[in-house]
Amino acid sequence: MNIVVVVVDTLRYDHVGANGNDWIRTPNMDKLAAGSWVFDRCFAASYPTIPHRTDLITGRTGGPFHAWRPLPFDVPTLPRALAEAGYCTQLIHDTPHLVNGGHNFDWPFHAWTPVRGAEVDRPWLDDGPVTTLDNWAPDPLFDFVEADLAQNRTVCTYARANRKRKKDEDWNAARLFLTAAEFLRDNCSRDNFFLWVDCFDPHEPWDVPPEFAMLYDKTPGYDGRIDPRLFAVRDTEGVPAAAVERIKAIYAAKVSWVDRWLGVFLDTLEETGLAENTAILFTADHGTKLGEYGQFHKRYPVQEQEGHVPLFVRVPDGGSGRCDVIVQPQDIFATTMAIAGLDAPADLNAHDVLAQARAGEARRSIALSGHRADEWGRRDGAPLFTAFDAEWQLEVAAVPENCRLTALGTQTDVAAERPDVVARLHAAAIDEVERRGADPALMAWLRGGGTAEFPADCRFFDGWPTPPGYGAYFNRLYLGA
Repeated sequence: MNIVVVVVDTLRYDHVGANGNDWIRTPNMDKLAAGSWVFDRCFAASYPTIPHRTDLITGRTGGPFHAWRPLPFDVPTLPRALAEAGYCTQLIHDTPHLVNGGHNFDWPFHAWTPVRGAEVDRPWLDDGPVTTLDNWAPDPLFDFVEADLAQNRTVCTYARANRKRKKDEDWNAARLFLTAAEFLRDNCSRDNFFLWVDCFDPHEPWDVPPEFAMLYDKTPGYDGRIDPRLFAVRDTEGVPAAAVERIKAIYAAKVSWVDRWLGVFLDTLEETGLAENTAILFTADHGTKLGEYGQFHKRYPVQEQEGHVPLFVRVPDGGSGRCDVIVQPQDIFATTMAIAGLDAPADLNAHDVLAQARAGEARRSIALSGHRADEWGRRDGAPLFTAFDAEWQLEVAAVPENCRLTALGTQTDVAAERPDVVARLHAAAIDEVERRGADPALMAWLRGGGTAEFPADCRFFDGWPTPPGYGAYFNRLYLGA
C-alpha cells in the first residue's frame, strides 16, 4: 500500500465545503472527503508550523508542546520507520521552514524536493528596489494602511521570490502539486512509496490570481488585483467594512486556489491507477482568524479558528464516514503505520484513528493546543494554552477564574455561566499537561495558580536542547538589501 500525507498550512476546518461551508468552492477536497473517513474533531497540538510538524513526524508530544527547533538527526521519525520496513520515502514541499535555517525535516526521507517562492523563502538578492508583482495594484480601499511596505519582510522576500511569475503554473502551490503529480507518474508501478506533500498555502500572504479573487469579491469595477497593503492588516479596529470583506474574500480565494491544484494531483492519482493501492491522509497544521475577536491571522492562545483543522483519511476499500473522536497531529504517525500494516513504536503519544472510527471508540477525551511553554511566565494570569473537547473550547489559565470558555462555533465567553464545565476541563487539561511529561517545577507553578515566581530555568518541553547559535532564520530576513 502506497501512502500519501498532504499537509496544508493555515486551512480552517470550516472553510471546506465537505465540512459544511456553503460558499467556498472546494470541489476536490469535497470529492476526497466523500471517499474518506472525515474527522470532525481534529485539533492542532504544538503550534504553529514547525512544532506541528514535529508532533506529526515523531508521533510524540513535547511535554507539554514542542518548541520551534530543528529536528535532530537521532530522533525516530515516521518516514524513517517506514523506510526501515521497505518503503521508498519522498518529501515534496514549498513550506520553507522545513529546511531553511537548518530545520532538518529533509534528512529522514530518501529524497526531498523543495519548491521555492513561499512567504519567507529567501531565494534571491538584487540591488534594485523591491518591485510589485503583475497582479498587485494600489487600491484606495487600503489607503488607511500606514505600513511602509519597503520595510515589510513579507513583501520584500515574497516579491523577489516571485518576480518571474507570469502564468498560473508559475505560482508555488501550482508548482508544488505539479511536482507531486510528476512523482506519481514516475512511480506508478510502485506499491511501497510514502510521499509527504507539504503545501504552504493558504498561508499568508493571501495572494491569488485575479480570476480567483473575483470569485468571492463581486464589487463593481474590481478587477481581482490585490493591494499588497492588505498583507499588513492585523486587526479590524478602524478598518473599513469593505476592506474586512475583501480580506475574507482573498483568503477564501486562496483556499479555492489550493483546491484547484490539489485536484491536479488527485486526478493524476486516478489516471496512473495508483488510486487503487494508495492511501491519502489530508490535513492542516492550523487555521487562522478572519475578523473573529477583531483579529486577522494566527494568534495566541489558540482559539477554534486556529485550532480546528480538517482531517480526511482515504484508504482503498477502507470504508468511509464521519467520525467525532478527538484527534491530534501525532495520531497521524500511528494511523499511517497501521495503514502500512506495521506496529507503531510503543512509546508514541499517538492513536490509530481509523481503528477508532471503525469501532466507534474514542481514545481521547481532550485535546490540547498551545505555543512554547517558556512564554507562559509573560502572560500575567491570562490564558496559557487551550483545551478542546467535543463541545467546548477552554482557554486555560493557571487559575480557573481567569479561563475563557466558549462553545464550539461561537465566540461568547460563558465561563461565568458554566463554572462546572470550566472546572472539569481545567482539571483535565492540567492533568494532561502533567501526563505529557511537563517539568515538575513547571507543574508546581501551574498547579499553584501561577502565583509563585515562574521557573525560568526548568525544562519547557520533553525534547532536545536548542543547538548552539540557533535562531529562527526568518528573524534575520533581508530588509532593503
